[in-house]
Amino acid sequence: MIIDAHGHVEEHPMAAWHTPAELVISLMDIAGIDLTLVTSFIEAPTNPDAIDSLAATVRKYPDRLLGFARINPNGGDKTIEAMEYAATFPEISGFKLHPISNGAKAYNKPAQRVLKRAGELGLPIFSHCCDRVAAQPLQIARGLLMQPEVVFICHMGGFFHGDDSILMAKKCPNVYLDTSSCPYPDLILKAIDILGADRIVFASDNPAGDPISDLAKITNLGLKKEDEELILYKNIARILGLKKVRGMAI
Repeated sequence: MIIDAHGHVEEHPMAAWHTPAELVISLMDIAGIDLTLVTSFIEAPTNPDAIDSLAATVRKYPDRLLGFARINPNGGDKTIEAMEYAATFPEISGFKLHPISNGAKAYNKPAQRVLKRAGELGLPIFSHCCDRVAAQPLQIARGLLMQPEVVFICHMGGFFHGDDSILMAKKCPNVYLDTSSCPYPDLILKAIDILGADRIVFASDNPAGDPISDLAKITNLGLKKEDEELILYKNIARILGLKKVRGMAI
């Protein structure tokens, strides 16, 4: 069993990028991935169709995809309403934040409202986390320390902030690190050593990332079987409360 914690589908005609579900699934099949958590490129409530469009795409392949609704924190009450609306869809299991695209720092009021409401709804948040201002790991940690109830998943810091992403997760026990956008397998081993395998989730950023090479970063680490299984599917399944994937019990 393999669950990819980070992918993208986008079929809305107003989106700048188009990554149809069929492309994502074809790459999953080549790599042997069973299920991928996918988000869109358009955001709610900025684009009123964002949630419906994502849910409709996931609905076509319910045994292969699960949606994370992309949210712009700067919409005030409309953002919270969008989150509550997204939570009514069985195709949507969490939320996506992209601080670079909308400039909403995790410790400022708009993002704090989103983090708080996600915790109240019992749904996790995935966030872009990398080298640029607004999305650097220690900036995100500052916001998460104020909202310890929300489950938070993010990149391992990109090319230059991997150590900071580990420090963030060490400070914030509600943080899980995903392995996409991390070109250094040794950094993954360091994260496992410091945080434990139960705080790491496999991810590829499909189709922007290559599921085959990203999967090899995990399977070539020489991990104990139980640790590899935690990273490849058990951790994210626990976060989402999944009992079955493609008809198979977890």
